[in-house]
Amino acid sequence: MIYKHENFTFIYDGRKGSKLYKDRHLIFVGNSWSGILLFLSETKNAPEVREMFKAQLNHRENPKRREERKSKYEETKKPKVEEPKPEPVKKPKRTKPKTPWDD
Repeated sequence: MIYKHENFTFIYDGRKGSKLYKDRHLIFVGNSWSGILLFLSETKNAPEVREMFKAQLNHRENPKRREERKSKYEETKKPKVEEPKPEPVKKPKRTKPKTPWDD
């Protein structure tokens, strides 16, 4: 798909990646998500561009929202009482056998 905004052209090739052009000069080739973010930053987060990628942005922001909800839930949970850990058993150190030359 080809997305255009002012002097920017964003070409989204699915699995192949994406390309971003500014005034017919290539400024980005690579991962589509990184390309979308660069396209947004280059257009100063234009509402028209945000609308073009609304589905992708909502999809990526949902996990962040889940993390926020999860952290709020954990704050309200009662803290678990930790059981004391048994001390590790100390093994005797192996000593080097004495040789006739040791005093």
